[in-house]
Amino acid sequence: MTAKVGAGASAALVICGVALLSAAFTFVPWLHAHGLYLRDAVLGEDGHQWWRVVTAMWVHLNWPHWLGNLLAAAGLLLIAVARAGVRTRQALLVLLACGAIAQLALLWVPSVRWYGGLSGALHGFALWCGLRLLAAPGVARALGVALAAAVLVKVWLEQSWLAPIVMDPMRGFGVVRAAHAAGAVAGLALWLLGEWWQRRRQREG
Repeated sequence: MTAKVGAGASAALVICGVALLSAAFTFVPWLHAHGLYLRDAVLGEDGHQWWRVVTAMWVHLNWPHWLGNLLAAAGLLLIAVARAGVRTRQALLVLLACGAIAQLALLWVPSVRWYGGLSGALHGFALWCGLRLLAAPGVARALGVALAAAVLVKVWLEQSWLAPIVMDPMRGFGVVRAAHAAGAVAGLALWLLGEWWQRRRQREG
């Protein structure tokens, strides 16, 4: 019981951190301007501002964009900790790694001139969580199947390899589907790496 309370408290602390950091990069003009992924700034001759590859996941374009991603991140973090039995630190590291890999992949998509948001990271983290839940019993396993299937079907239907960016009139900006696909690939790769590492440790033990 104490362990569950501790895990819940640490997850809540991480969620608060994600909320505050993303809010700062979204609503503070200077952080927003210097955190957004801008292809020309990252690859340009003037400065090579590589930090944007990491900070772009925290920058959102408006408050609905920020709130939607924050709620998704909170839900997935709670699922990872409460259902999959993942340590909060590990869940956070996977979320960050998926975001960084997704944004790094955008360097190979010239049509994406700018990008901001957690959606790439969330697609990868959601797939990773779903695959982790496949080893859990009962309802948790069913949740894992649904979560992993939802991400894979969504990425397939979006077909980002044909249209990396699609304008969404409801949101008022282009949705970078390429980031979703890259994030999902990152989540799958991290899960496979984790499975390999766990089996190696079992063999050595």
